[in-house]
Amino acid sequence: MLNKIKNIPIIIALQILHFFSMLPISILNKIGDILGVITYHILSERRRVGLLNLKLCFPEWSEERRDKLIKEHFKELFKSGLAYGLMFFAPADKLKKIVKIRGLENFTSINNKFPTIILAPHFLALDIGANRLTLETPGYSVYAEQRNEYLTEAIKNARLRFIKDKGGEIFSRQEGLRTIVRKMKQTLIPFYYLPDQDMDEKNSVYVPFFAHPYCATLDTLPKLIKLTGAKIISMATYREGNHYVVELSKPWDNYDISDTNKSVAEMNHYIEEMILKQPSQYLWLHKRFKTQPNLPRGELYKYC
Repeated sequence: MLNKIKNIPIIIALQILHFFSMLPISILNKIGDILGVITYHILSERRRVGLLNLKLCFPEWSEERRDKLIKEHFKELFKSGLAYGLMFFAPADKLKKIVKIRGLENFTSINNKFPTIILAPHFLALDIGANRLTLETPGYSVYAEQRNEYLTEAIKNARLRFIKDKGGEIFSRQEGLRTIVRKMKQTLIPFYYLPDQDMDEKNSVYVPFFAHPYCATLDTLPKLIKLTGAKIISMATYREGNHYVVELSKPWDNYDISDTNKSVAEMNHYIEEMILKQPSQYLWLHKRFKTQPNLPRGELYKYC
């Protein structure tokens, strides 16, 4: 009974998302603009985190330019957040109508021929884009346990709803890479990989991210390629007006994994190019540089 009571706020929140998922994207965009302006002023700590991230990445920008981008970012955050219910509730035909795919031929050119890694940095609509892509191919991905078990299961079911009968699976982060590597090699089903997280110094190397020289970045990508021989396609999900676009790159050419630091730095360079296309839609409000050499973890954000 206690667990059911704890689930009530989650159930209510999902029903609210369901309601918003039935509204036109144009309406959600207008609501998102209003909520974004309000929360830009209310969430001062997160605003400062975003501004610090931009200052580290783009020190040559004026304060006015960085502030303008963070204002737009708050708006984009709510536009995509209000549309998040599409992942849980939108039928396939509606999802195809709202979320377009650009560059699908880049994926089909290697599909079922090689193990494939779809590299998807943290753009605000990444889950919406991933759900749309599952209408084209099954996939593997990793999930993080939420504090609420009911929410964890709801997210897992949403991500699997179009692919669970086609071989798609989602694995706990605690399972590590061994199962994913084996599955990729056996089935050639692509692995949807989120590369840009600060998970502390373990399994990370310090490489540049834009102008900041010390970004603790997971070295998982070159490890996966060494173990599987996988091809890489990068993926970004952008909002463009009243619809979303999943953009798939061509398979990466000549990605050198002989030097881990250089290969991870090159991966970040690919991510930077994706961000510059729509900088306000990248997730700037998380503490991307929490881990720094010779500093206590999180010290860089001490005054945020």
